[in-house]
Amino acid sequence: MNKGYRLLIGLIVSLALLGCMHKNYVPPAGTAIPSMPALKNASKSNQLAPVFGPPQEFIGSTRDEVGLHGLFDVHGPEANQVALLKNGDVSFTARVQLIEKAQKSIRIQALIFAGDESGLHIAEILKRKKAEGLDVRVIVDAAANLGLQTQWMYFDLKQHGIEVQGYESLYLEWLNEVPIPFLSPATDPEAPNSRYHEKIWIVDGETAEGTAVVGGLNVANEYFRVDPSDPGDFWRDQDLIIRGRIIADMVTVFDRNFEHFLDIKASRGILNTDLYWQKTRDFLDQVGKLSIPYSTQPELVERVKSMAEAKLDLNYVNARSRFFQNRPRLGESYIQQAYQKLFAHAEQEIIICNAYFIPSADFIDAVRDAANRGVRVIILTNSPETNDLPELTMVGRSYYKKILLINEEAGPSKSGGNVQIWEWHGWRYDQDRQTEGTIHAKYAVFDRRYSLVGSYNLDPRSEKLNSETVTVVENEILSTELAQIFYANDLAYSHQVTIEEAIEFNEPTDAIYKLREEFGSLFESLL
Repeated sequence: MNKGYRLLIGLIVSLALLGCMHKNYVPPAGTAIPSMPALKNASKSNQLAPVFGPPQEFIGSTRDEVGLHGLFDVHGPEANQVALLKNGDVSFTARVQLIEKAQKSIRIQALIFAGDESGLHIAEILKRKKAEGLDVRVIVDAAANLGLQTQWMYFDLKQHGIEVQGYESLYLEWLNEVPIPFLSPATDPEAPNSRYHEKIWIVDGETAEGTAVVGGLNVANEYFRVDPSDPGDFWRDQDLIIRGRIIADMVTVFDRNFEHFLDIKASRGILNTDLYWQKTRDFLDQVGKLSIPYSTQPELVERVKSMAEAKLDLNYVNARSRFFQNRPRLGESYIQQAYQKLFAHAEQEIIICNAYFIPSADFIDAVRDAANRGVRVIILTNSPETNDLPELTMVGRSYYKKILLINEEAGPSKSGGNVQIWEWHGWRYDQDRQTEGTIHAKYAVFDRRYSLVGSYNLDPRSEKLNSETVTVVENEILSTELAQIFYANDLAYSHQVTIEEAIEFNEPTDAIYKLREEFGSLFESLL
């Protein structure tokens, strides 16, 4: 996941608390998971959720010149086909087979695009497609891809004519990140802390056959579940694959992100690195391109090849859809509003699966209001044992007590509403060892009718700093299928947090745990 923009925080915490490891998780004896409860056959209201309402029902950017410009239209069910990619391995197969069939263009944006076995496999296809004349463009995060082999992979893409925004040779990415006095006077001094966290994979987006994969996955072995023998790098994640008119909105997001990088560099004058890349390519065309050796594991290379050729069995359904982008640097909050509207509309059940959970006051209020109306709310997030930044979960745990005490308030007790919090441990209740690492998914299901899937974490960074995207779809078949995955798979690797545990999290007796939580809380606004 966030090996990049959270790297500095994680490093500080790790150095400060070197040697202070958390306990290994062991499932309690007799642990089991609940079966998926039935919902009432008849909904109280067949009204469409206001998340699909007209633009005037949304609050636009706080900047007048932006307004509602970033809000996309609703696409009716006949306009789009959507299918679940049930985990990272399936998503890898779908992604590779999509770009292999590309005819016009390939657009890829990810926080992380690693130069490991899966990333190198994809890079070779991109080079081949570029040589065939396709428009191939990539956006990555400058701070999240500092591995030497990854940097060389980007250089290789660049020398073959593929633009990779977020990368510069010799680790000069910082030239495009740090404001330079006089050369870039209009640049926000806090801009380097506002990252591009979107995950967008679009093939032939300008054609009627355009297809996209969107959701939570970056590009690296752990996301694509390449090595089952290593639980720590065998992650659980969630994507959608989409065809139809909504693809044009995703193209718009990618293109305006790409143009934003170009505009930043253009403001740098002679420090605009793009001025020198074409000269570098011209020189390499004359003397020969650099041959770059990579270090890979043969068994993982073979595994990646096998995954790329796997047969896909996708269940496409027509679904009303809307694509949302949040650009906090432009004062947008559309994804928060989408969550609020879906919470307010829910009547029976809300499922929240989110990798990094530090809830805002507004989120807790939305949970309370839903429970007071009789809605069952189930929240699943990482435990410290599986979070790549354990202190984030420790900070998030400080809110569990407040959330679970909603169950003891008069409203839920009378209405039948209920709130549950579960933590993912990657250890299935009926197995004898941990087999999965981080749960990196970010999805939600409302009354098994509406689903929200994307890159947005329920934490301060996604709300206030990062550029993010989500897709909201209305379809009972797809939403029920995603709910089944939640109950049958995701909860099976998780533990339900009791109110007693939540109270203990607020008043830890373990001195090391308390120190780590307090240290993490110093960085809460950045997590």
